[in-house]
Amino acid sequence: MRLPSLAIKNNQFIYVMVGLALFLGLRSFFSMPKSEDPFLELPNYTIIVVYPGTSPEDMEDLIVDPIEEVVDELDEITEIRTEITNGLAVFQIEAEFGIDYDEKYDEIQAAVTGIRPDLPADIFSLEVEQFKPEERVVIQQFALVSDNVPYKILYDVAEDFQDEVEKIDFVKSTEIEAYPVEEIRISVNFQKMAQLSIPLSQVLGVLRGNNANIPGGDIASDGLTFNIQSTGGYEDLEEIANTAIRSADNQIVYLKDFASVEFDYDDQQWFARYNQDRCIYLTANQKRGSNILTLAEELKKVEAGFQSKLPEGVQLVTAFEQAPAVAFRINDFISNLLQGIILVGVIIWIFLGWRPAVVVMTIFPLSIILAVTVLDLNNYALQQISIAALVIALGLLVDNAIVVIENIVNFKNDGHKIKEAASLGTKEVGYAIISSTVTTVLAFAPLSLLQSGPGEFLRTLPLTVIYALTASLILALVFTPIVSSKVLNSKQVGTKQTLVRRLMDKLIVKFYRPSISFALKRGWLIMLIGFGLFGFAGALFPGIGVSFFPTADKPLLLISVDMPYTANLKRTDKAISYIESVLDTTDYVDSYIVNTGHGNPQVYYNRIPEEYKKYHGEVVVNFKEWDPPKFYATLQQFRDTFRAFPDGKIYFRELKNGAPFEAPIEILLLGDELTVLKKIAADVEEMVRQTAGTEDVDNPLALSKTDIKVEINRDKASLYNLSLLDIDQTVRASLNGIAVDKATIEREDDTFPMTLRIPFVEEPTIDDFDKVYVASATGHQVPLSQVSDIQFKAEYAKINHFNLERSIGITANVIDPDKTTEVTQAILPMLDAYNWPEGYSYYIGGEYETQQESFGDLGTLLIIAMLGIFAVLVLQFRSFVQPMIIFSAIPLAITGSFIALFLTGWSFSFFAFVGFISLIGIVVNNSIILVDYTNQLIGEGKEKVEAIKQAAERRFVPIVLTTATTILGLVPLTFSGSNLWSPLGWTLIGGLISSMLLTLIVVPVLYNWFTSVKKGHVRTD
Repeated sequence: MRLPSLAIKNNQFIYVMVGLALFLGLRSFFSMPKSEDPFLELPNYTIIVVYPGTSPEDMEDLIVDPIEEVVDELDEITEIRTEITNGLAVFQIEAEFGIDYDEKYDEIQAAVTGIRPDLPADIFSLEVEQFKPEERVVIQQFALVSDNVPYKILYDVAEDFQDEVEKIDFVKSTEIEAYPVEEIRISVNFQKMAQLSIPLSQVLGVLRGNNANIPGGDIASDGLTFNIQSTGGYEDLEEIANTAIRSADNQIVYLKDFASVEFDYDDQQWFARYNQDRCIYLTANQKRGSNILTLAEELKKVEAGFQSKLPEGVQLVTAFEQAPAVAFRINDFISNLLQGIILVGVIIWIFLGWRPAVVVMTIFPLSIILAVTVLDLNNYALQQISIAALVIALGLLVDNAIVVIENIVNFKNDGHKIKEAASLGTKEVGYAIISSTVTTVLAFAPLSLLQSGPGEFLRTLPLTVIYALTASLILALVFTPIVSSKVLNSKQVGTKQTLVRRLMDKLIVKFYRPSISFALKRGWLIMLIGFGLFGFAGALFPGIGVSFFPTADKPLLLISVDMPYTANLKRTDKAISYIESVLDTTDYVDSYIVNTGHGNPQVYYNRIPEEYKKYHGEVVVNFKEWDPPKFYATLQQFRDTFRAFPDGKIYFRELKNGAPFEAPIEILLLGDELTVLKKIAADVEEMVRQTAGTEDVDNPLALSKTDIKVEINRDKASLYNLSLLDIDQTVRASLNGIAVDKATIEREDDTFPMTLRIPFVEEPTIDDFDKVYVASATGHQVPLSQVSDIQFKAEYAKINHFNLERSIGITANVIDPDKTTEVTQAILPMLDAYNWPEGYSYYIGGEYETQQESFGDLGTLLIIAMLGIFAVLVLQFRSFVQPMIIFSAIPLAITGSFIALFLTGWSFSFFAFVGFISLIGIVVNNSIILVDYTNQLIGEGKEKVEAIKQAAERRFVPIVLTTATTILGLVPLTFSGSNLWSPLGWTLIGGLISSMLLTLIVVPVLYNWFTSVKKGHVRTD
């Protein structure tokens, strides 16, 4: 290997390149995007259809079935879930990973647009959205608060503030929410219409025709071109009121003769409050690639400057902001990083002295800076995953430098000049550290290929470690020999051992040397002990338990309330008021945001808010600080208090990391007939309730809702020449209002929907049916009561579809989130034993589904990583036997990992599994060093047993030192108490300790048993 000597000869060039890398790294660190969590790109899409006043069964027939059919015909669609409630259908569409997400969105949009003419014309809204958390997740939520200022003024103020916020470069989009839409209300007196013999269809037709604005084109005259202006389009309310509807007997009937026209608000579907005060929201989203901390500072400046522009009685407050959490996480991780650097530096100084420590500590930050530079060049942000990856890589980064430095010192002590020692020492171990680095990289590399939601969330962890390790290897081969030739150029380096090194030498002589001799003579006993420890650790696994993604460790709680399906907004708001009264008496609560009829704007990347539902409400609680004991004590207090709420269900879901899912436990029941599904759902609901650890069990079919059915007497309707379409249209226009068109009022400089309906102040009641008249084909007005009966009818409150098949989801929360898998597995035998009717089945969704898919993928990646590492070892040692000897470190590592998790009380989570895969590439490095050096000694003519003993003693200190530095680098992150990182840290630490202790004994035994030596060479055949 000529690279070290070339680097030393051209050291000036290397210095310049390192300086350039240092500059780029620091620039990247301060300028690169910063966020709390990774920017996720998931192939998920949502279609939301709002059609007020339509029953779930009608929604299913008129809207859901046609849309599902066209979407299902598209390629690469893997799952379609639809929730159908009164007047609302929400489609959740999932496509395959690795596709062009934007192109698939365009395909779905085109498919839905293509069938729009076949759907009801008076649908309130139909939206197709692509799941992009950076576009949906609110980084700051402002509240414009006032109990007495009209909504119109609040909205105008919000628009002015919105204009100021959108001037900030880093703001991607803003949204004003939780306000009633101002409309042009045409309140029709149907009795007068009946007296004037004016049918509803005629009124609608005239209004739409007069509001049409069709360009007249242009005309040429005398060499000039003149545009022809249209006469269509209303300009003010008076013009609408003066619309001529019909003429008879030389008299014109105007709209104002039987209707009033005025500005009004539509029926409010979303109430919002901030600390009990009425408000509307302005939310801001961050541009991808921007720095959230810089954006937060700009938003604060704009907010402070706008305070003086607020009208009397209006307050502008920040209801939620993400930036403080991001700053806390970044500062906390950087603190962990610095602590790890200090701990690693101290251990190197203790073992090798201050000069080698200086060399290592020079290489250390350079590797990190280079990794940050590459992250920035690949458009990744600095967030909790990437920073934690740097902490994980800490101990690994110094391994190469330590091996090189120790070998340089050995050559120097053998009498070589320092530059020659630097070159020869690096050259001798060059291929070994390349091999060990490649094996570690191969352990992490498959994780970057994980195609799933968790894989997207995790992506920057393996990439960051790979970037850092690659930088460490390059610096070890190129820069370490240069720095060593300068810093280690002292006669005392390596000759005067540190106190710890002398103690290590005594440990080798008094304990390790006799242990190796005993192990080589009694190898069967050593292997028996090793197998026994492995079996013991395996027996502990059921006690460790399996979990998925942990909670988010944020001082934030979402409280949801679901009332009976027939509840109106006022009744739901009473339940919300009860929650507010409890929050007001809780000292730990800092502030809260209330939403009735809708979920809060999305404040966390995997918590998608509920759309318009009159029976649903949500409260976002901001606590004063993140104090786990106080947080969970308060959460338990809330559970105890709200459990007795008699009118509805109040439940909590802690924010969790990972991909979004419906609920921790979700059992989908599949079949055609709702009556059969209802019976099965009741039985499954009871199974779930009887399972220990469940709470908030929900069965949508347990309660039906009562609707009013307008039963038309078809014979009577025929006698009056009334069509069913005219009757249905009139009923809708009368009680819920029917959209006529949109009119641009120049004086207001805005566009308003025109809505026609019966005049009433309060919500319509059953008595209002008596005011409804239907026009016959002959122009006669017939009271609705003469051709219909008003009946109460029980209907299903919710219908779900799973991949176009009717389904119902039984969902539940889990008291201990870490036991979701255990609780779900307790339910499965009962489901399998159930007597399922023909054509009906179940499907497990929720967290368990995501976990099984992800753990299965991780298992596949584990095999890929092991095969890749094995291939590299076969290439290096040209043998199948010696790689198998090296692989003995893996079961030895499993032993320590399981014991560590069991003793510390952490479950085997997704990130613990990630730690285990990472461990494979790390622990084999010690075995590689040991086996490689033994082969070298045999090649020099040593006897096999003598070579084994000498190699074991010579590599004892490097193995202990590299293991200690890796462990100490992980200590700050592991002891942080984070639900996300502590399990990963303990998996690595436990595996490293057991692997180090057992490798130093077991690998020599296996080498002695299975390695053949012939004529001073290791046999590779």
